[in-house]
Amino acid sequence: MKTISIDEFIILVKREDWNREQDYDVIDHVIHKTEQYDAESDYVELIDIQHVFGLATQTSILNGIKITYTESFNYDEYDADSLSVGTEGQDDIWTVEGVSVIDEDGEALDVNELAHYLDSDFSSIDYSVLQIEEVTDIDVYEDTDMQTYTLEINNAPSIRFTGELIGSAASSPNHAMGDFYSGQTGRWTELDLYKTLAGKFICHKVSRTQWANDHDYFYSKICETIEEVKQFFGHKWLAKDLYYDADIEHVEYVA
Repeated sequence: MKTISIDEFIILVKREDWNREQDYDVIDHVIHKTEQYDAESDYVELIDIQHVFGLATQTSILNGIKITYTESFNYDEYDADSLSVGTEGQDDIWTVEGVSVIDEDGEALDVNELAHYLDSDFSSIDYSVLQIEEVTDIDVYEDTDMQTYTLEINNAPSIRFTGELIGSAASSPNHAMGDFYSGQTGRWTELDLYKTLAGKFICHKVSRTQWANDHDYFYSKICETIEEVKQFFGHKWLAKDLYYDADIEHVEYVA
């Protein structure tokens, strides 16, 4: 192992010809439960969320010298906004291999002392390669005048498709709205029905909230038939408003 002075090390780490490599290692998956509120049914259910834990490294190599930075990351699967990174609780954040650095008195500097001279190029990790926010393409076409939509879904990949909105309905969080009142102040439900260019139906339901520390929740289903659509949305007054807007017959015939 070669030995260099701290001044030589400072000059070395400022060079722009370092080769950078990043690596990601998922080390655990943990299921945790969270409350999900449905404003239309006034029902709170516990759902399972898969939480991912891992380690990421940035390795910089030049002339036989290797400097490695390590940090931990975690996120809820399919939720890019939940990504959290840091080094709290870690023992080995930095490693320096292939060189020994001495100060003005000839004393060897440890890795933590050397880390003070390393800029963000040695520790900036790009997490976009994790592809946390997944999207499922359903009947996506480019050579058409129809719109391409991307719908968010909780705890599942978003859905992207080309088609049109054929019906919608929404309740209101405002008691003054009379028949449209959701029954819950500050909470309401939005229903949308789409038809893809290839003829599939995309059902989308959103439970909205105005309350602090509450969250909007997004549900969706890909349907082949109108009967499947009705199974998803049900038969309450808001669903009937949607069927009316979409020109879907909602009558049960009795012989």
